Amino acid sequence: MSEHKLNKTEKVDTTDYSASTTDTRVLKERNAYDHPGFFLRGAGWIVARFPLTRHKYQNWTTSRTIIVGWLLWLIILPIIPIVAAVIWYVRDPEGFKKSPWAKALLGLAVAWAGYAGVILTNPSQANVNGKYSPVQTQPNGEVKGKADTLNTASAEAMKKVEAQKESKDSGGRKFANCTAAFEAGVFNIKRSNASYEPRLDRDSDGIACEK
Repeated sequence: MSEHKLNKTEKVDTTDYSASTTDTRVLKERNAYDHPGFFLRGAGWIVARFPLTRHKYQNWTTSRTIIVGWLLWLIILPIIPIVAAVIWYVRDPEGFKKSPWAKALLGLAVAWAGYAGVILTNPSQANVNGKYSPVQTQPNGEVKGKADTLNTASAEAMKKVEAQKESKDSGGRKFANCTAAFEAGVFNIKRSNASYEPRLDRDSDGIACEK
């Protein structure tokens, strides 16, 4: 195996960040998330809805969530075209009214606002079962959400782990589907586990491939 692959493997965090963890840094972050101030609450609101962050922020420190969250507010809200339009109008109201570029700028602001509306009305993803999530739940085998061949193991694979009380260490591996995970003796993969993927989490509760 190449040195590059070895280094990549060594960086995988396979620690079990369960509800009983004694890691003081993790507990401090969980407590901060459980009692958020203005900046963390505002940042958490947007990262829990933005498609690229809603399934990831549960493993982020509060400082990272605050930075990313407030940057997202600046990007998602049509602040730039609105400010540009206001400055232009204040400096040259007549030129603004006559210029076709002004209409284009206003159109951009409206379209941008529409996009922001779509993002901001997304249902939020709860901060559960991540490394720094204040809420840690146990797998309950609930059958809800849309079951498919990715997030639901085959009957044969389920039988192989039927007598297995604890999941084997996933080692941070990525599985093609839950059948492959069960075949390897891996199940109930929490969001804090490097092997977790939203596509394998049928009910979006932060636990993939539930037994």
